[in-house]
Amino acid sequence: MKYLVGFRGPLAALPVCIAISAVAYANENIVGRPNRDPNADTAISAADAAAARAPDERILTSPTQLTEKIRSVLRLPNSKQILKAFGDENHPFTTKRASSQGDISPVSKFPWRATGKLFMRFGDDTFVCTASVIEKGLLVTAAHCVHNFGEKDDGFADFVSFEPARHESHRPFKSWTAKEWWIPKVYHDGTDRCTQQAPGVVCENDIAVIVVDKNSEGKFIGDVTGKYGYKDGNYGFASFLNERVAQITQLGYPSENFDGDKMIRTDSAGYQDAPFNVIIGSNQTGGSSGGPWLQNFGVETSHTGTPPQDNDSNQVVATTSWGFIADTFKIQGASRFSKNTAYTAKSNIRSLVDEACINNPGFC
Repeated sequence: MKYLVGFRGPLAALPVCIAISAVAYANENIVGRPNRDPNADTAISAADAAAARAPDERILTSPTQLTEKIRSVLRLPNSKQILKAFGDENHPFTTKRASSQGDISPVSKFPWRATGKLFMRFGDDTFVCTASVIEKGLLVTAAHCVHNFGEKDDGFADFVSFEPARHESHRPFKSWTAKEWWIPKVYHDGTDRCTQQAPGVVCENDIAVIVVDKNSEGKFIGDVTGKYGYKDGNYGFASFLNERVAQITQLGYPSENFDGDKMIRTDSAGYQDAPFNVIIGSNQTGGSSGGPWLQNFGVETSHTGTPPQDNDSNQVVATTSWGFIADTFKIQGASRFSKNTAYTAKSNIRSLVDEACINNPGFC
């Protein structure tokens, strides 16, 4: 049984006209810029959104494609014997829609509304992912949403737009156009540490930062929707059952086996895997890639005494990257925000954010 998490599904075309630009900075990150008509309408029609589907480029279907640690934690053998998604020996989760039945609420409110649907044009096709706001003018998503692994300058998207809190045909915060997107150099040239080198799955650095233009009123997206924080290293992970474990809330817009027009929420314990991935149980699929993995999701409590020590709200620690399914067994993985083989001085997320902020004064 095939499974895809979060790669892209084609939609209707958007106009393009300007040559793409890719420049290396600090020998760690690469930037891509739009190949588009700057005066083009950036909104995506309801018909286009409904046409979203996901190709089969990030599918893992056999336990032998997973790392030895994942097989060990989930008690998966090296054979094709498959266990079920729920039970004593598997990874429990809850995947449900974020919105009320027949209503957008609470998706249009913070903190949900800092997540939205991402649209990217590659050549003649348009694809979908998920992204979230982490700075006044920055989004975070997966690198594979805006670049095809290892294709260097030819791999960049031509056009990227973002619709926070999209719900069915409603765009409560309209459409925002990306001015540039930053990815790790190792993802750009295909040298990232990955267990499935082609097409770049289970990698250390499937992470991208997108700089979003201000809207027609001159406002930054973070000032309109609010923004999440982001953490790196071992933040929130505790030693539990001999693993580094944290509670994760995942948000996304899956379209494979979902309608793709409503935000979906998954809650699961996540544990750290090598190479620098986080693993959760999840039923989300294609279109959810790039969606935030949050710790301490929600609004602060009404506690009036001494503030709890674990009250650091809405911290993104990873973004959806890949998935695995066979029979009814479902997990997803995300590149963890951390130092690693490619990022030794500072973490991947801090390097990408710093680069985007330095080159876009006022956006952070």
